[in-house]
Amino acid sequence: MDTFAASIDDILEEEEHFADQIKEYLYYAEALRAVCRKHELTQFELELVTQDLICKRHQREELSGGMVRTFSFKGVTNKLFGAEAPEQRGARLKLLEEQISEGEEEVREKTLECRDHVQRGLLDLQRFRKQKDKDLKEALLSLALMQVSMCKKGIQVWSNTRDCFLKM
Repeated sequence: MDTFAASIDDILEEEEHFADQIKEYLYYAEALRAVCRKHELTQFELELVTQDLICKRHQREELSGGMVRTFSFKGVTNKLFGAEAPEQRGARLKLLEEQISEGEEEVREKTLECRDHVQRGLLDLQRFRKQKDKDLKEALLSLALMQVSMCKKGIQVWSNTRDCFLKM
């Protein structure tokens, strides 16, 4: 019985080792969630930049056309104080063109960043799946072997105990 009691600590240590191996996959799942959150953030930034670019293009169309189609503060001030000078209008148009070109470049950068992030995430996921199958198979096999050896020790202890009682 003392031998069986002493072996319990060893068994618990081995089981803790298996639990640690499985916990690694829990941590990896958290890392995958972080990658997904990063992708969502990158996608949101791309949408914001795209929306800003669309707004700037709309402003350019209004400025180059000379008429405002929607109700705006600029339209009201133009009606009250008159239209702005052609030089001011040209300067604003030039500034808008520069902002549009910068916006287009930013959209391209964010699109590439988003695409690159997705590709790296997919590669990590594929590598994880391959490694997961191998590691879990190995861990479960080792756990089963440990359980079998523990059961054999238990049977041996009880057989020895039975023999001891039979001799009495």
